[in-house]
Amino acid sequence: MRIWLRVTPDRARRWMADLAAACLAVGASVRLVETPGRPAPRLLALALELDRLIVRRGRPSGADPIAAAEIAPQPDAEHRPDLVLDLTEGDAAAPLPAGARLWRLAFDGHPGEDALVAALAAGRAPLVTVVDGDGAVLERARPSLERAHGLGEALATVGARTTHLLAVRLAAEIAGRPRPVAPDLALDAPAERSPLRAVAATLAHDLARTVARLVFATPHWRVGWRRVDGPGLVDGAGFATPFRPLPDAGTRFHADPFPVIWQGETVVFVEDFDHATDRGRISVVPFGPDGPTGPARPIVEEPWHLSYPFPVVVDGVLHLMPESTARRDLGLYRCIAFPDRWERVATLVDDAVVSDASLVEWAGRWWMFATDEDGLGGWSDMLTIRSAPSVYGPWRRHALDPVLIDAAAARPAGCPWVADGRLFRPVQDCLAGYGRAVTVAEVTRLDDDGFTQVPRRRIAPGPHWPGGRLHTVNRAGTLEVIDGAVLRPRLRALDPLIEPWFRPRGGAR
Repeated sequence: MRIWLRVTPDRARRWMADLAAACLAVGASVRLVETPGRPAPRLLALALELDRLIVRRGRPSGADPIAAAEIAPQPDAEHRPDLVLDLTEGDAAAPLPAGARLWRLAFDGHPGEDALVAALAAGRAPLVTVVDGDGAVLERARPSLERAHGLGEALATVGARTTHLLAVRLAAEIAGRPRPVAPDLALDAPAERSPLRAVAATLAHDLARTVARLVFATPHWRVGWRRVDGPGLVDGAGFATPFRPLPDAGTRFHADPFPVIWQGETVVFVEDFDHATDRGRISVVPFGPDGPTGPARPIVEEPWHLSYPFPVVVDGVLHLMPESTARRDLGLYRCIAFPDRWERVATLVDDAVVSDASLVEWAGRWWMFATDEDGLGGWSDMLTIRSAPSVYGPWRRHALDPVLIDAAAARPAGCPWVADGRLFRPVQDCLAGYGRAVTVAEVTRLDDDGFTQVPRRRIAPGPHWPGGRLHTVNRAGTLEVIDGAVLRPRLRALDPLIEPWFRPRGGAR
């Protein structure tokens, strides 16, 4: 496939060169066509330069301006395009070469960088769409900005996800493989705010974060538990029965709770994070009818960070599949003596940064939902799916990976389940920041050729679970567990002043 990239010269940026390279990587030949158009506002150039100098301290990013010639060579007489990819503001009525198709890039429904910056200046990512010459939407994505610090990194992050989105679509086109369009993903219109105000807001946030880290151990997560006989959170029962926080020492926190009933015992496996070493291990908390019967005790500890201890039964034996992104793999641990002794027995995924991997057996096979990180965009917006004949593998990536790019509905938030022949999965809503809420999604299609899911219910924190975050929901029998974030002062004498602000305040629906 031969591609022309239409770019307004003074809006050429580093991420566009990465896009050209990604097109080459999937088998296309790429040429650059410089197209006159609306110049970038001087205010934007000033804001990005201040961001580069003050916020990024000179670090390069995909938002940096480059010469248009660095993106790709110009076409010669022999390079007639099959596809024209328009990255301009859409105000240049350039003729389309004979026989070529047109794809336009839009942000919140509007072409060009100005619409992208308007969303970023308002503090959120835009809805990214790829539309054809007739205005039909080919691709949709809601990128995550959780790792983007400042306006420049946010612009680069959206550029990276846009690049990934276009590359996946092109690969499908070249292979002749149908790729379904993601469902409509609505966003509120961005509030009016100048790029300079966005830079100022970043600096103010930096100051507040620095002060907060001096006073508080942050981030600090906590686990909540309750006993329920009937419907729970995922069924729409709400918080009528209040959750009780699991105590922690303050120097460590617990997160990612997974309850298990095994051999007549009930336990909760958790991430057990040490603020001093900045590393997590897997611990277990024993439970009785009235709550914990003992403190958390470590069961799996490695030289690298561990979290999200997903439990799975294989051939009648209990296993754990904890996240190990720092090692760039996903290991499986077999229980030797419940619940304290475990041994690593397999590597299910190698050379990949796989977050919150969750398994379910469906239609005679095992399926793994996870978010993969590519080092460029966020870590919670690209849903990947793998399948295998058994938990031990071999695991094969879905042909349409990533099947979804959506900060609000990609990252797993606990165990999937099947009810009345229907498949459900809890997902993290990271649209306004990492782990802000959990959505129950019904998977309406899952096979080798496609995937679709429909959001059914959103579960958010509030007075019933204070702290502004809720990112895991699980249940075993009558024991239901969640987690969230709170403030823990470094000076323990301040605990009596801070803790009441994060105490659950009764039940609510």
